[in-house]
Amino acid sequence: MNNFWQRALTGFFFVLIIAGGIWFHAFSFFTVFFVVVIAGVYELYGLISHSKVNVQFFSSLLLAVGLYVSVFLIQSKISDVSILYLIIPIVSYIFIRELFKNEDKPFENIASSLLIACYIGAPFALLNVLAFDNGIYNYVLPLSVFVLVWINDTGAYLAGVTLGKHKFFERISPKKTWEGTIGGFVFTLIAASVMSMYWHELSIIQWIIFGGIISVTAVLGDLIESMFKRSIGVKDSGTIFPGHGGVLDRFDAVIFALPMAVVYLELFVR
Repeated sequence: MNNFWQRALTGFFFVLIIAGGIWFHAFSFFTVFFVVVIAGVYELYGLISHSKVNVQFFSSLLLAVGLYVSVFLIQSKISDVSILYLIIPIVSYIFIRELFKNEDKPFENIASSLLIACYIGAPFALLNVLAFDNGIYNYVLPLSVFVLVWINDTGAYLAGVTLGKHKFFERISPKKTWEGTIGGFVFTLIAASVMSMYWHELSIIQWIIFGGIISVTAVLGDLIESMFKRSIGVKDSGTIFPGHGGVLDRFDAVIFALPMAVVYLELFVR
């Protein structure tokens, strides 16, 4: 199978699983992103290990999964906010465990272990905030984040290929251009406007602002993950998606866009 068809087939099933999981039911939503969190932690652990840092993998995994599950239970009204207290012993254990490991770089080890939970666990935990309103599951906002990110990527690619001349952030991502970045932004705003005609969770102005935030932060998320990969000299974060790289390669934009989307909605809309 040539690379084009491999990428196309992988992309089709990726979108099908993510979009279908969000749309179908709260349980399928939970399951899909529970798996994504585990896979993301494992992949980021592998990247950090290239830097000769001894990450506490199982503690980081437990912390990331704990954040995700806790916020899901809180937002779905299965539990109250007190469940977050269970996170404190996990964080404390990461510090205590380092005390007895007798490593040369405890600062780096602790920081990297916490980074995994912060970078992977926290954004997907916040995805639950978008998915539930007063305990009732609604697929529209979480699905819209992914759709807008995908449209931003597609728009940036099309505009970059046809019009791209001026480098946007050559030090980190040599192929990105200003024309592509602006094109992605415009495509995303148009898509957000169209969404407002069918999904009435937000007004048209709120949808446009929402789309603008997603577009800008998605680009930053992509650049941040590229920065991580460049710092350790790897092209892809993994190989789980043939032709598309790893989990972080597929979710880097979403990981950074989600928290800012939640901030906007919680402070200025809800």
